[in-house]
Amino acid sequence: MKEETANRLMRGLRQGVGSLLLATSALAFLAVGTGIQSPAAAEEDGEGGQGQQGQAESGQGNGGQGSQQGQGNQGGGSGQGGPDAGSDGKGPQAGAPSSSGGGKPVWAQEGIPAVELGRLSVARSPDKVLDRALAEALSNINPDIVSFYNLDLETAIATLSIEFDTVTMYDSPLQSLALLRDALDGTSVLAESGVTNDIDTLMALFIGVASDKTIPISTETVIAVTTILGAPLSDAQAEALAIDAEAVRVAVLAGHG
Repeated sequence: MKEETANRLMRGLRQGVGSLLLATSALAFLAVGTGIQSPAAAEEDGEGGQGQQGQAESGQGNGGQGSQQGQGNQGGGSGQGGPDAGSDGKGPQAGAPSSSGGGKPVWAQEGIPAVELGRLSVARSPDKVLDRALAEALSNINPDIVSFYNLDLETAIATLSIEFDTVTMYDSPLQSLALLRDALDGTSVLAESGVTNDIDTLMALFIGVASDKTIPISTETVIAVTTILGAPLSDAQAEALAIDAEAVRVAVLAGHG
């Protein structure tokens, strides 16, 4: 009786162990096939994953701080400042003369006769160019030049007509017009070198020699040139000067051939 009972217990135990082994195998198979981890493995992997995630987050945090710091450095650049309390508001062109003609030079404004100027058009040169030409003329002055510009108008005209090749004078249009501009106030800088001639004769010589030999000098020519030079003459003055300057031009044409 006892032996039979023991045998039944052993058979039941074996069946229970077999069932347990079968269940364990099935569970292992399912875990492998579906990727399910055991609780212990999941816990270990989870802790490792959390550690890696923490490192990644730490790296992102450092990167974010570097980015923010870089942006801060960019923002730290200095911009263009406005005028300070001691600024007088003057720009690079402060003090430059303003033009009543909307920025146009004198010779481009209205009121200048439309005449052919030829060589006389160099009167449009900037002031600094005319100033330099005047300085060159004065640096080249000599006794022969002084003698010529001291001749009365009739003698100067005759000399130009007959002895043109022997005359020492300013034949540069730019220098002659620079001397004309200087003389428009009624005096000539040549007086400092011994020229004592009257101003009207000097201006007639300056314009007549500077002009083209084949372009007549009219009242409008004189008005245009003196206006461009900044000191326009009256109609009467321009007419008188034009007559004398035209006689000088004709003499130069005759003497030069």
